[in-house]
Amino acid sequence: MAGAPGFIDYSKRINDLGQSEEQPELSEKAPSTNSKGKRRKSKSGRQDYADYSTRDLEKEAELNHDEPLGNFMGQGRQKHFEGDEEAYIGVATSGFDHQTDFRRPQADTHNVDRNALRRNLRGDEEYGDIGRSGVHEEYEEKNYGRPSSFAHPRDAPRPTGRYNSAAPNYLNPHTVPLYPTPTFVRTCFLTGFQIGSFLMTSLAFNLLFFISLFSYITHKLNPFAKNPPRGKVDKEWEQRISGERFSARAEYYANFWGYECEDIDVETEDGFVLRLHHLISKKHKAIGHPVILQHGILSNSVTWMVNEERSLAFWLVEQGYDVYLSNIRTNFEMPHRQFKRSDPRYWAWSFKEIGIYDLPAIIDYVHTRTGVKPAYIGHSQGGGTMFLALSKGMRPDIGEKISCFVALCPAVYAGPVLRKFPFSLMRKFRARWLWSFVFGVREFIPIISLLQRVLPSWLFGHAAFPVFAYIFGFHDHNWLNRQIPKFFRGVAVATSSELLYYYMNVFSYENCIFDSSVSEPWFPNTFPPLAVFYGTLDTLVLGRPLVDRLRQSEPNVDLAKVVSLENYEHLDPLFGVNAVEDCYLAIRDMIEETRGRR
Repeated sequence: MAGAPGFIDYSKRINDLGQSEEQPELSEKAPSTNSKGKRRKSKSGRQDYADYSTRDLEKEAELNHDEPLGNFMGQGRQKHFEGDEEAYIGVATSGFDHQTDFRRPQADTHNVDRNALRRNLRGDEEYGDIGRSGVHEEYEEKNYGRPSSFAHPRDAPRPTGRYNSAAPNYLNPHTVPLYPTPTFVRTCFLTGFQIGSFLMTSLAFNLLFFISLFSYITHKLNPFAKNPPRGKVDKEWEQRISGERFSARAEYYANFWGYECEDIDVETEDGFVLRLHHLISKKHKAIGHPVILQHGILSNSVTWMVNEERSLAFWLVEQGYDVYLSNIRTNFEMPHRQFKRSDPRYWAWSFKEIGIYDLPAIIDYVHTRTGVKPAYIGHSQGGGTMFLALSKGMRPDIGEKISCFVALCPAVYAGPVLRKFPFSLMRKFRARWLWSFVFGVREFIPIISLLQRVLPSWLFGHAAFPVFAYIFGFHDHNWLNRQIPKFFRGVAVATSSELLYYYMNVFSYENCIFDSSVSEPWFPNTFPPLAVFYGTLDTLVLGRPLVDRLRQSEPNVDLAKVVSLENYEHLDPLFGVNAVEDCYLAIRDMIEETRGRR
């Protein structure tokens, strides 16, 4: 691979003396075949993570920390393709065939009047920067940055443009129940049923709060308590007073930092209306390459905006990109075309429905509106559902509508924390009738949403962190203390009880969203260029098993970048004080390297 471009190592590596090494300079020399980034030989026998015990998963998490994959698959260098990891990605058909009132109709993107579009969306102002080196027509004609390595044979199989439930797939099965049309009698019975569930979960949540608070206080007072090393932070930034309120509104944070926030409604194929936030910066002159940011579980689009100007959403805007912040169904109490919020059918969805309906609708809208393949960045559930969508039998056609896929701590393999209390107790409710009896068939633990409404924002934010720290094992070593209440003001967003049933009774038992025992590839040749970022201290999901699987068993996946983030936990790529240097620069490189992909 003579002449292959080098890469900067943004991950933090520890040398044999336990000291942090300096980041290498950009290398123009092609990596040698002896680089640590070469494809690793598989061990004897195939690892099946569904067979792992709690102790095995804890050891796997420790291995993530002790022996991170990191460093872009090499010592500051990377082979652009590594043997049979070179992937050829075929073409695919468009997404939905129908039009809705909430989404723009399909259009010939080569004939879009984008000057008129810019005037309509931005007024007379046009803007531009790194990500906006030209208008969209230029993106269709040129390939920016490195010479494109993502040419594909045009004779590749063309998958269907809609989900086919009869198509074979490799998901661990989960069936969402079908609820009948509510009648007066059924509604009365369900109301009483939900009241009983509300009282039980409220009592349990209050008990959990006091347990969490006691654990948090004793941990802080314990001089022998072990904590991860704190990240280095700019003292001026740490001590400043930004003036932000603890808000749960995307518009507030966008306006506070000088941006406009356009609210867009997009309808899914199964009738849910999704809220899409589009960030607009008038100081730039041209519309940049579109980027979609998808949040994780118990979160919404605000998650990408609460780290002040170092928030990934704002940082990408300042780099010149056209940023869209997407949400899953039911976020911001968005409606369904037929079902009311009190109808159990409104809440009858899970992990799979996000992947086969929500993500295709969002990507289809942005791709049609801009005429450009957007980059997709998903955190946690936002990454896991994209892996699901791109797999065989789901919606692999959307792989031809995105320029690249950046997965931040993706929820594909489960971590050991899902085997610990209180999850260990929740996992006991495997019978659906028992889960429904305790947690209901609508919103999961609705007392949390009630408290968000009635409590002052600062109080809820301060109270929420000890609970999440106890439940998920989070630490604050990479966060600013003054920002922590704001981070958790918008967390614990109302979500479906059915979604949590999937996590507790499928994901935590199988330890993977796919059947990890099969040797056949999960993904077809429509998979876009991929970058995986995972934290070495992340115990909620595991990154190393995913990377191993991609390298060993997925020849159709172009694994362009792998970055292990030393000393990072699950939320640190979003809230970390050094996330820009450790993570975001590499994300920008990935977008730039693939933006010319056809």
